[in-house]
Amino acid sequence: ILALETLIYTTSKLTTVFVAKADSTGYLYLLNLPRGTPSPLKTISSVFLSHLVATRQRKDRRLVVSLFARAQDQYLFPGSVENPTKHVLDDRGLVRWWCRVLGPVLQAGTTWTSSSSSHKKKHTSAAEAYLRVPGCDVHETRSFFPHSSTTTTLTAKWHPSRDPLRDLGRSPTFPERCLIPRFPDDPKARFVDELDEELTEPPPPPSSDSRVRESPSKGNRPGRWRSARSLEEFWELMAFRQECSSGRLVGFLWAVFTPEEELLSSSHGEPPKSPTRIAVEKKNSQDPIPALPPSIQQPSTSTSTTTTPPPPPPPLSESSSQTTQRMERQRRPGSKKTATHYRSSWPPAATTRGTVVLPQKHYDRATKLLLHLDYATLEVAVASTKRWVEDVGMCAELQQEEGEEEEEEIG
Repeated sequence: ILALETLIYTTSKLTTVFVAKADSTGYLYLLNLPRGTPSPLKTISSVFLSHLVATRQRKDRRLVVSLFARAQDQYLFPGSVENPTKHVLDDRGLVRWWCRVLGPVLQAGTTWTSSSSSHKKKHTSAAEAYLRVPGCDVHETRSFFPHSSTTTTLTAKWHPSRDPLRDLGRSPTFPERCLIPRFPDDPKARFVDELDEELTEPPPPPSSDSRVRESPSKGNRPGRWRSARSLEEFWELMAFRQECSSGRLVGFLWAVFTPEEELLSSSHGEPPKSPTRIAVEKKNSQDPIPALPPSIQQPSTSTSTTTTPPPPPPPLSESSSQTTQRMERQRRPGSKKTATHYRSSWPPAATTRGTVVLPQKHYDRATKLLLHLDYATLEVAVASTKRWVEDVGMCAELQQEEGEEEEEEIG
């Protein structure tokens, strides 16, 4: 009846739950629900996301739920659009539907329990939602928010025509391109790639007349775009790019959960700061800008002939084969190099990873198979679902056998 694809990114500073795709088959009528019954699809989506938020929160790190709402006939169930009982929402209806889905998630995510080997402890978090609809002003964007019994609660938690990207970034002083995450099949990421082409163009030559001073706004800014000099300009240009200019409204939604420990770090009525921002304020305000990838590094304009000496060769006491073997040992899952400190804060696999855990290759196979099945009629939909479940079960058995073989080899 319903399929949700979510991608969870866990780093040392932030946990991101990205809703990649969501789709329904249209066979909800088989449940014979009474007329006027609220849609269970919205309830299932809210409960599922609330479960991920509750089990993935950390006591000193933020968590954000991010999604891109774009109306389309079908996403994950091919042929389901031919089902006359499937109700496809329009662009405004879909943005409003996702806002109603995130409403209960915001309420449920304010209290959660952290489990450890010794004891369980209850925590509280502040929840805020952000919505950007390119092409809509603040008043139009506010109309998509769910209705609330108290206006103060609605104002405190929902922010129209705003985004949390600068607060969630590694440092607010970094270029805009370093503050925008790049998710799969995301129009923001495609537009960022398009703007990054500006970085390959050489800067304009300086004026020959020393009396003419160049405007600071037009000066060379390494690692920064020239057409979008702020996040606000990025979103203004975004309204005319990609899916945002196709004639239908789209929505970018974020739900940010800030734990109580991080809220206590703020003082004098200032807004909560992430651990990264607090560290940045203690340093010099001139933060180094991250290095650009080799493919988009700007050519050097310096005329100095000073060169950096090459790095010293590796010590002769260790051969190249020994070095390779040492690097391979470090890449193993059990090595200390890969066991970073934030992995220890992951929840138990049984609580959030489901009953079937697949590696990337088997997961890609299952997704590809689903996109090649047919859900146009009830008969073919039942057959397609049966085939997909059997294939996923077979992949799980293969993964279990491969894991047992690896354990035998290690033992």
